[in-house]
Amino acid sequence: MPAPFGRDRFDQARLINIANALTAIRVLLVPMFAHLLISGEIRLALAVFTVCGLSDGLDGLLARWLRQRTIVGFYLDPIADKLLMATSFIVLAYVKIIPEWLTVLVISRDIFILVGSILILLLLEKGEIRATLLSKTNTAVQILTVVYFLAIRAFPWIGNSMGAGWDHAVTAVVVGLCAMTTLISGLHYVYIGFRQLSNA
Repeated sequence: MPAPFGRDRFDQARLINIANALTAIRVLLVPMFAHLLISGEIRLALAVFTVCGLSDGLDGLLARWLRQRTIVGFYLDPIADKLLMATSFIVLAYVKIIPEWLTVLVISRDIFILVGSILILLLLEKGEIRATLLSKTNTAVQILTVVYFLAIRAFPWIGNSMGAGWDHAVTAVVVGLCAMTTLISGLHYVYIGFRQLSNA
């Protein structure tokens, strides 16, 4: 019997390895990031967010280079990413740094994708939900959005150096781009979901 969901691609012998340890550390850093942000320690929050971002790239490289891809890492890595991004947008909205409607849009997209993915897996009893190019682009834009808002709060001179009015213009562009990619990628997943169901 073939292994479900491509399990033959993974290292079954070692569930705990360097790559998975980095992912676990990233999960543990999320509450610290939220606490620092709520406490007004913006520079430290930015530092923790940066560490999380670097560990995200590093654990993926290590998993491939060392051939340590595991089922645990396959599921834990995207969970860690979503947990960090959801926490970032929720807390940034809570402390009035980003618009609340943007957070609602970001979280709603993730909820719709999660519910849709579960329904497809339950109804089709097969398949693997893959990240699309639009989704990866949206993730990158969301990360840059968080970094931008943290940076201009941690280092006010960045906004001052833009000149009068330019900081508001740049902020509007960042928010608009984040909202647009979030909406488009969400609609793209809806299209993919309906297509999979209709072809079943």
